[in-house]
Amino acid sequence: MVRRLIVPLIAVIALALSGCATDPLNERAIAEIQAMSARDAKVSDMTGDPSCGDPRAHLLTDKGFPTVFRTICRVHYKQGTIDRYKDMWCIGDFSKEPMLDHCYVWVPYNKQ
Repeated sequence: MVRRLIVPLIAVIALALSGCATDPLNERAIAEIQAMSARDAKVSDMTGDPSCGDPRAHLLTDKGFPTVFRTICRVHYKQGTIDRYKDMWCIGDFSKEPMLDHCYVWVPYNKQ
């Protein structure tokens, strides 16, 4: 019986130490980022929730801003019968309320 409990206990400890434990602040940031990217994409026929990068994994600590994050979201939508998406840059700050006020469309190239 004890042996059956050891493996799950080790897994929980490993997840907690690796940073995969629940982080309410990060979860709130993701919810705000998803809502903001959906709003600022300005699409009328969105399909599903935006898929966004983890803000904790994209902190700008190397630039001297330890609470500021920059992440990208992909907003999926339909244009007629065609599946499309917009990539949105979202920049926010864990120390502010709200954490961000807008996202903007990332256009790395222009297809004509």
